[in-house]
Amino acid sequence: MKKLSIVLACLLTVGMLGGCGTKFDAAAYTKALLDNSYKNDSTDFVSMKIGTAEEAAKLYEEGLDAEVDAMLSSAGGTISEGQAQEFRQVFADLLAKAKYTVGDAEKQDDGSFVVTITYEQLQVFGPAMEQYMNTINDWAEEIQATGNVPSDDEMMEIIVGSLKDAFVDALSSATYAAPETTTIRIELNNNEYSPNQNDITNLEMVLFDIESMM
Repeated sequence: MKKLSIVLACLLTVGMLGGCGTKFDAAAYTKALLDNSYKNDSTDFVSMKIGTAEEAAKLYEEGLDAEVDAMLSSAGGTISEGQAQEFRQVFADLLAKAKYTVGDAEKQDDGSFVVTITYEQLQVFGPAMEQYMNTINDWAEEIQATGNVPSDDEMMEIIVGSLKDAFVDALSSATYAAPETTTIRIELNNNEYSPNQNDITNLEMVLFDIESMM
């Protein structure tokens, strides 16, 4: 699932802001990117002139599409438009539950900033995959016992539906781990600020228990 974390991180790496003019608030900039990407809240994204409301919405929607594609790619085959939309909503709900607080930003000698993030990891992927695997194993045993093998399309619908239901159930009762901290470096390159991609990938990995799927 490392691929998934990288795809999710792409939502944030496009956020760039010119380094000239008024004093740069790295903490506010970081919060604007996170709020738009996770909460679908473009208020600060627009007010800081990182982009327009339309650009913020496009970024968020493209991120959701990428997440669904990454999550379902391992299943193979194709799914219905209805299932894709249902799964898309599950991911929107999952991202909205990200719990983070943007702290201070410390300016570095090279002009970059190191922003401290306090987070509580959402425990959802582990429980969801446990339920999903139990469902699929029970289903496989039923097929073996009855000899009723579904068609490829029916099989894909059951697999994707079971995965979606597992995430819905996991989200409904998800808990958070104890607060911890991480950092994001906001780099200055060619007179433009942007978040360090490795730091963004790491943030995605710690906000959610994605590692439980690896």
